[in-house]
Amino acid sequence: MNHAIMGRGEASAAPRVGMRALALAFSLPLAAGVACAQETGAQHATWLDTITVTGTRTETSVMNNPASVSVVDQEQLERQAPRSIADLVRDVPGVEVVDASAPGMQRLRIRGESSHRVTILVDGQEITDHSDYGTPILVDPANVERIDVIRGPASVLYGAKAIGGVVNIITKRGAPKPIQLETGVSYYSGTRGWQGWAAVSGTVGDFDYRLSGSADRHHDRKVPNGIYTQTGQLDGSSYRDSDVSLHLGYAFGQNRNHYLALKAEQHILSTDSWTDPDYLQDPIRDFGIELPKRDLRKVGLYYDARDLSPIVRKIHVDAYHQTVDRLFENRVEVQPTASMNMKNRATSDDRNLNYGGTAQIDLALHPDHYTIVGAQYLMDDLDTRKNSITDLAIKVPFPPPAGSTVRTTTTSPTHTRASIQTASLFTQDEWAFARDFKLTAGLRYYHVSSSLDETTNTALANQDDGTTNRLVKSLGLTWAGLEHTTLRALYSEGYTTPTLMQLYSDTTAGSGNPTRANPGLKPETSQNYELGARYQHAGVVLDAAVFYTRAKDYITTTTCASAGTCPVGYGAKDNTYVNADRADTHGIELAAEYALPGTNFTPYVSGAWMQRELKYAAYSTRDSGTPAFSGRMGMRYDTTLYGAEVWADLFVRAATSIKQASSATASEHLPGWGTLNLAFGGTHGKDRKVQVGVQFNNLLDKEYRSAFDSLPGTGRSVEVTLRTTF
Repeated sequence: MNHAIMGRGEASAAPRVGMRALALAFSLPLAAGVACAQETGAQHATWLDTITVTGTRTETSVMNNPASVSVVDQEQLERQAPRSIADLVRDVPGVEVVDASAPGMQRLRIRGESSHRVTILVDGQEITDHSDYGTPILVDPANVERIDVIRGPASVLYGAKAIGGVVNIITKRGAPKPIQLETGVSYYSGTRGWQGWAAVSGTVGDFDYRLSGSADRHHDRKVPNGIYTQTGQLDGSSYRDSDVSLHLGYAFGQNRNHYLALKAEQHILSTDSWTDPDYLQDPIRDFGIELPKRDLRKVGLYYDARDLSPIVRKIHVDAYHQTVDRLFENRVEVQPTASMNMKNRATSDDRNLNYGGTAQIDLALHPDHYTIVGAQYLMDDLDTRKNSITDLAIKVPFPPPAGSTVRTTTTSPTHTRASIQTASLFTQDEWAFARDFKLTAGLRYYHVSSSLDETTNTALANQDDGTTNRLVKSLGLTWAGLEHTTLRALYSEGYTTPTLMQLYSDTTAGSGNPTRANPGLKPETSQNYELGARYQHAGVVLDAAVFYTRAKDYITTTTCASAGTCPVGYGAKDNTYVNADRADTHGIELAAEYALPGTNFTPYVSGAWMQRELKYAAYSTRDSGTPAFSGRMGMRYDTTLYGAEVWADLFVRAATSIKQASSATASEHLPGWGTLNLAFGGTHGKDRKVQVGVQFNNLLDKEYRSAFDSLPGTGRSVEVTLRTTF
């Protein structure tokens, strides 16, 4: 079981944490573990033995996987207050949680890649969100069985958004007995918030079922007094959401080797948004964002069959239908001169419709080969209605009459409906070509077509449909010739299509020039190379990887005058999307732990060292907003006391300072940070009937902020969780 997975997630205005000091601190537990690994009596950690399908779409252990895969299992999930899915994976190496200043809409970055370049799956089915911010994860955490994370490009297996990686959220099925009740509640002092959930599940004959519901409410978060607030409260950081989920399953066939399931979910979210005080500088007098509605509804069907013949080992077919309704509101007030004041209120009312499916067949065509072939189809439809209302007030310095104010109001409604269809064929072959060697090769061919169905934008009214074809590849090699060790090498390609917003929908931000759509955008692509090693023996567990990724054709914005690609009717000073940027990223990821012989203590360390260079048309910079080093280290204690399983975990999360360039000569800065945290809890009763968890966060009450697109972190606080099963 892996409790050592790590990531970044908090930045601080506290004293700087030096990179050398962090690296030394993180290496000590590992060095001690390796030195003592051969002592007798060591406990044997087993998390590398976890079987995952996500890494290769076949059942492969983490130990023998050619990809960089991390698994957050059920026991790990139960040891955390389930505030959000993103919080549950924040400790995976190379993963960063961001929220774009909207606390209820957390997203994930992997290896420095923004969240719209990360594929989010629920039970293998993709969630899409056609915005520049990326896909928020709107799934009830209490309904999750496990979470698999692939770090690095995985577009051969998982579609046209996986430059950064893949997160597969696997939800729960029915309990093994006829009826089982689950309830839970959590309290969060940092937001004066609460979360409650309940579920009924079971198996009756060949049928299994689960019905669950949850709701939570969080007020403005408490943060230390400092540069972000003088009141100890972060205005605009409250949110609430609710979730209802249903699972119905049926096993049939002579050997019960066929399984049919239906899953349905509704997730409703409303969130505020925090404004950085630094943004409210002349001429900006007021700025605010509200997201009063973001509702997701999804229905999925699944069919799986196993061991159909010596050749046909598995068949999987799934299909789903999903809608996301969202309302976005933005207000801006600027006063460029003493005699002029302008207020703008912009709204965007959107519906994003997705449906599609996947079919896959697993074949054993030869004793040394295991082959999969499959097809996938995804249709995204976006219907967006925008309106911008601008009030302009100008004081007249001369008669008639002197000092009077002239007001004008301009309303600019727009409507766009567009769609993008992605059809692809994929195949992968695992070849055990020599003793202890396995070669995994994969291909996927994409055919992507986009169309503008309706628009009020006359500049795009006669736009032709767009079509793109692409072949992406991957090649992985593992060698298990050393005892207790697996070495691996991987080449993989990433592929991300432009969003429908970027292709067909204009946006306006207050008094600034509008950002115009560009239907001529190309997909973003990447190439990734990595080497890794995994070791597990005598209480020592190690999973390390070194990687290099080169991405190109990044989509960014520039003026129409500079781009030279804007349609007739766009202004020279209007912004537009273009394929202009590149990014080179390299780094090292590490997760390790050591069960101290003869004790119940396990020191662990996990984190990532990363360098990311952004290459723009006019300049290059390593000030990419990515910390050079981020991670977690701690000491875990597990024991049995009076029949109860008891655990405790004292740990530090930390990262070095970050810089983010705004031009060739200017950049913003956030200092390094470190927080001290303590968690403990236990389980009691048959089948872990009662579970209690307590976590004290940021014990030293440090002010911190993880990234420029994240809220300042919560100050000293406590989270308490109680779960019961009947």
